Amino acid sequence: MASVSISHMILFIASLVIAAGVVGTVTTEVDRVNAAIEDTSMDVSEEIRTDVTVVSDAGSSNVYDSENGTVTLLVKNTGTQRLSPDGSEAVIVFDGEFVGSGSIDTTLHADSGSSWGRGDVLEYRIDVGSIGTGDHRVHLTVNGDEEVFEFRYDGG
Repeated sequence: MASVSISHMILFIASLVIAAGVVGTVTTEVDRVNAAIEDTSMDVSEEIRTDVTVVSDAGSSNVYDSENGTVTLLVKNTGTQRLSPDGSEAVIVFDGEFVGSGSIDTTLHADSGSSWGRGDVLEYRIDVGSIGTGDHRVHLTVNGDEEVFEFRYDGG
């Protein structure tokens, strides 16, 4: 009779050890999923709060400077997310070609201090070199918000 009780006790202890291992594994995985959801929600929140608008006039002769080979864009922060005034959050594609950060210079025109806040304008000067006459396109992405600016260069 004692041998039955000992074997039952051994099986009971083994089942507790296995159950504790399963609970530990499940808890760890739930924590990982929770952390991933939190990270994703923060990224989505930044994207939702980010909104920029190109306020440059496409018909202006000041968009492209043929002497310096630069395109100047005025971009207004119309969202609630404060952005970096150095343009590091922006991805720029000019006429289908990626523009590296070394070819972009920015100037902040702001009332709200040193960050690019709501209502402030950031001036992008993009070094594109010599361009031909005709239609040109700048695709600007800031924290997931995309803007397209098209202009026509007639030479001169």
